[in-house]
Amino acid sequence: MLRRLRGLALLLAALLALICALPAMAEETPADYNRNVPQLLHEGHLYAPAAVLVDATNGDILFAKNARQRMYPASTTKVMTLLLALESGIAMDTTIVIPKQASEIPADSSLIPVFPGDVMTFRDLLYGFMLTSGNDGANAVAVLVSGNVEGFVQRMNARAAELGCEDTHFANPHGYHDENHWSTALDLSRIASEAVKLDAFRQIVSAPSYTMTITRNNTPQEVRVTNTNSLLKKDNTYYYPDCIGIKTGYHSAAGQCFVGAAERDGVRLVTVDLGGVANQEKWIDTIRMFNYGYTCYTGYSMEQMFTLASPQIATLRVSNAIDSDPQHGMLGLKIAQISDPDYKRMVENDNEQAMAEAVDDFVSRCEMTVTSDMAAPISEGEIIGRLRYLDQSGREITALLVAERSIAEQPPRRELTDFFPWLSYFENPLVVLLAAVLILLIVLLVVAAVVRGKRKERRRKRIYEARRLEYMRRKSAQKRREARRRKRDDDDEYDEYDDYD
Repeated sequence: MLRRLRGLALLLAALLALICALPAMAEETPADYNRNVPQLLHEGHLYAPAAVLVDATNGDILFAKNARQRMYPASTTKVMTLLLALESGIAMDTTIVIPKQASEIPADSSLIPVFPGDVMTFRDLLYGFMLTSGNDGANAVAVLVSGNVEGFVQRMNARAAELGCEDTHFANPHGYHDENHWSTALDLSRIASEAVKLDAFRQIVSAPSYTMTITRNNTPQEVRVTNTNSLLKKDNTYYYPDCIGIKTGYHSAAGQCFVGAAERDGVRLVTVDLGGVANQEKWIDTIRMFNYGYTCYTGYSMEQMFTLASPQIATLRVSNAIDSDPQHGMLGLKIAQISDPDYKRMVENDNEQAMAEAVDDFVSRCEMTVTSDMAAPISEGEIIGRLRYLDQSGREITALLVAERSIAEQPPRRELTDFFPWLSYFENPLVVLLAAVLILLIVLLVVAAVVRGKRKERRRKRIYEARRLEYMRRKSAQKRREARRRKRDDDDEYDEYDDYD
């Protein structure tokens, strides 16, 4: 009985151990990655212990694996060095002399090589140190930009803080191992995303090779340098057509490192892969992240983008539309005969802000030429104008603008000429002029007649008033005479009365 209980306990223990081991057994490994379904990317599919994939335009994190873990960045540090060099304001064609600090680097450093006293252009120095990962060139850049290496390193840390890097500290401009020199995959992606905005930066980091001209001991010599980025080399197993850079890195403490960038259909991605073991692992990881990144976007055709942007650019008012038109003469436009029907604008999935920004950008790149006299009647499909669009690479795409519906014209209104045909003569400017002169003469005659009438009226009033006054004067004189006569008559009567008495 006791042995049975022990056996049962052992069996239960074995089952429990098996159950606990199942999650570990189910964990994905790099070998589990299926290239046919790139959208199914998991942390276990990457070799590197820390990695990140971001949209370089808006900074959105599309994939992350220990992205905030402190790591040694090795020569990917030079992304910041090149960024500051290009932001320094030093002209690319400026002739520079390599300073003595270029040689003040550890003995096992990677080199361009350049030596103190060498003369070259600033452009050649930037290509040289970036493509070969030359620590001597990085020191030279630091001194040329800031006067000394220490001041340049301070600027590196300040610029990192400006870009929102919360866990980065640089101790030198080249990335040679230093315990106080660290960063994270996320912070390096922020630096790289800022750097790839610069045309000159992209030109440098995307060059598979470059020929420098170095004047040494007064003797010019050409030196050809080759990029350490295998994704840029067409004859390499890991060649990635959309790759535009950026920088490899390695030392024993940091492991294999790579900061990458790719651009396709207007979508620019930045990847960071830190701490890998084998050299090829960083290429594999980066390609997997690139492929995953482009599954995070939906491609919209030219016609679809125009439809989305139509509230801003594809509506106009048509004159002479019939009063009963349901849209009151507003006409929507569509596009047809697109010069590049395969055009796609990639927009991040399920991101309303990204979609709004894509539409606004599309509108800013459109130039529309519309028929000047837009009057009804309009027929559905009628050509209204032309569209010219410049995509993000500067390529021109054209299309026809056509009416999306028909609009009937307003019926002709009855005019006075319909009732009085003779009014049509007034459409002749000469007739109008003669009529105006005639009217003016008539007005002048009327005014003259009125003036004459008023003068006569005033004269008549003066005569009347004079006659009235003369009449009043005579009337008054007559009254006085009658009064005197009556008085004489009274006096005579009184005298007769006295005689009688």
